[in-house]
Amino acid sequence: MRHLVALVGVALCLQAGVVRAQDSYAAVLLEYLSGDADKALTRLADLSQADIQAGINAFDTTRSSLVLTGAAAMHTEEALRHGGSLIGNYHLLVATAIVQFGEHPPAKTNTPLQIHPRFASPVSAEFRHLWYCAVINRLQSAAMVTAAQQYLDHATGLYPDNPEIHLLAGIEEEMRGNPRTADRSAGDRRKALSDAEKEYRAVVKIEPTRLEAKLRLARVLQQLGHLDEARTLLTPLLVAPDARVVYLASLFLGGIEDAAGHPDAAATLYTRAAAILPTGQTARLAASELLYRHGEREAAAEAIPEAAGADNTFDPWWTYAFGEYWRGDLLVAALRLKRRG
Repeated sequence: MRHLVALVGVALCLQAGVVRAQDSYAAVLLEYLSGDADKALTRLADLSQADIQAGINAFDTTRSSLVLTGAAAMHTEEALRHGGSLIGNYHLLVATAIVQFGEHPPAKTNTPLQIHPRFASPVSAEFRHLWYCAVINRLQSAAMVTAAQQYLDHATGLYPDNPEIHLLAGIEEEMRGNPRTADRSAGDRRKALSDAEKEYRAVVKIEPTRLEAKLRLARVLQQLGHLDEARTLLTPLLVAPDARVVYLASLFLGGIEDAAGHPDAAATLYTRAAAILPTGQTARLAASELLYRHGEREAAAEAIPEAAGADNTFDPWWTYAFGEYWRGDLLVAALRLKRRG
């Protein structure tokens, strides 16, 4: 009951003596905090930018400590629902202003919007860290490399030794080193891969059992030509508990053995990968290409229909470039759970 009274106090603090626009925003925020969060987001989408700005202005005088965390979570959800659209960017700027209020050490902000609460507490350290991870993850998943880098630069200053931030930074550099996600010269791509290597090594040093970091470190080492170390990292992953990791490790190892002049070993690894994930295409196509290069053109051609058939609907290779995209919804859901502070 005391908690509910406090939640109602959020609305009262915002509403007392303010215009209708602030009333409208306060009602939406109260709904998000204490009622149906999905309904609140629908109502938020119906508010004008002027209504939202009026509600944000009221943060400066509210005496509730719950307002900022709840508002940050709400605007973040709305921002990520709309991706890189104008309205999505606006909500992200609002959430950024709230989260970056009270940061220590202070740094250059990622938004032109500012709030100056006299009584409300900044978001908690735990919420702030989770927020950066969620936002950067979703920006990377959408291949918004430049925007993700801006938030990474900020987060790296706040969390210089945090493995989650190092992993996100490594993914960012790996994206810059990939022609699918960044238009850069060969030299710039190689430098980006070297920078990704440093970030992934930092993660593995802190968390030696982090499978994703080992997989990605091995992949950039493979691309940089350090095949022996890449092989050493990937081989234990062939028995990992995660089928996606096993599939990609088999695929990458196949490429390493092929480059090392071991076509039979490469073919075995591609076959293994195809068996682990029958819906994948890349391992089967790699095996076909291997056959073609070694003069077995009829067998190579016969493998194509199976590789490119209607049942081949999912392959982690195609999504690998976009980081741990599957964690995005989980991270945003975690923000919602912490919306009451």
